[in-house]
Amino acid sequence: MAAPIKLNEVLKVPSLGIRQEAITFASCTMQSEKYITVREQAGEQVMIHIIDLQNPAKTEKRPITADAAIMNPIAKILALRAGQALQIFNIELKTKMKAYSMPEPVTFWCWLNERTMALVTATTVYHWSIEGAADPVKMFDRLPAMASSQIINYKSDDKGKWMVLIGISQATDGSGRIVGNMQLFSAEKGQSQSIEGHAAGFAQFTCQGASEPSTLFAFANKGAAGAKLHVIEVIKGSAG
Repeated sequence: MAAPIKLNEVLKVPSLGIRQEAITFASCTMQSEKYITVREQAGEQVMIHIIDLQNPAKTEKRPITADAAIMNPIAKILALRAGQALQIFNIELKTKMKAYSMPEPVTFWCWLNERTMALVTATTVYHWSIEGAADPVKMFDRLPAMASSQIINYKSDDKGKWMVLIGISQATDGSGRIVGNMQLFSAEKGQSQSIEGHAAGFAQFTCQGASEPSTLFAFANKGAAGAKLHVIEVIKGSAG
């Protein structure tokens, strides 16, 4: 039987002149299959490499003073973070689209889609639209159970009704295991639920006889007894 996943090497990032030590979780980001950004620091000089995976030979290299940078998943729009200051630039038009100073440091950020960024602080999760002049909007507070977690991902369903914050921490039983912690939030109910898990996502699926798709929430966790995959219907599709 054929393997369910085929892996193809697109490129070796160091072959573009980027040092191996710059390719880390903190400095190398990939928000989609379109771009990779690498923040590289050599002494006092800091550069951002913007790698177009469709054409790696045209990798852009720019000096920056920011602590972190991530590319929009589809457009040449770059988000920069320096301390609590955030800026979004349109690279093609060479214009600054938005800027905002957060009330507390951002510990994790990502693009939810081509129009919205997610900003996670030690206490709160925000969404920031690149359209219009609106500031980041608070979505929910982090649960106390997530306080010791290193945030590694954040997802939302297509309708913006369900969100999940994903983190990892060391088990408290002395085993040294890495435990996955998640906070599932319902925007309609304004309620959060703590779940043990390492990875999660949302999907649309149309059941037989339905006229509209259901929204599914899938998450995986790995405990002492082994690994499990769970799939839950969080929004029912309309019957045909």
